[in-house]
Amino acid sequence: MSQHLPPQASESADGFNSIALLFILLIGVVVVISLIGYLGSSVARREQRPPGHRLWLRAGCILSVCAAICVYMWGALHVLFMEDMNMRQACVAAGGEARASTVDGYEASYIPLRFTCRISEGGSYTAAIPPWINPALSGLVGLGLITGVASGITRDDFKRGNVVPSQQKRNS
Repeated sequence: MSQHLPPQASESADGFNSIALLFILLIGVVVVISLIGYLGSSVARREQRPPGHRLWLRAGCILSVCAAICVYMWGALHVLFMEDMNMRQACVAAGGEARASTVDGYEASYIPLRFTCRISEGGSYTAAIPPWINPALSGLVGLGLITGVASGITRDDFKRGNVVPSQQKRNS
């Protein structure tokens, strides 16, 4: 007569691959450094270009994208350092000892960043990732898109020979 044991919490989060996450973090660091270098070179060449809002919009876009990448990497580090004992502690901290005793597995998601504790009765709850990460990431990506589009619009004005409203005041 064999006794059937209930499933135990897994050793690692479902779908959690630390090698892939390390690669993502490495790419993020390289991209942030490259974008900051590009921004620095753009500011250094500013004197060669006509004044306008285009540089400020482009700088805002680059800085918000860099900030979004850094926020994402900060949240991803929380997932990266999840080991068996840390997973259990994160579930206890988020849901209490009684709720954590019913956890039968873990799940990690990269988009949106999420670490969830699965409960044996069904359902789950989030843990380990700071709650401000995903809203901040959404806001920074949105700001990057808005400033990027605005920078592109002003760039088209320069190509067509139209003068930006701030330059019209200076020329008058």
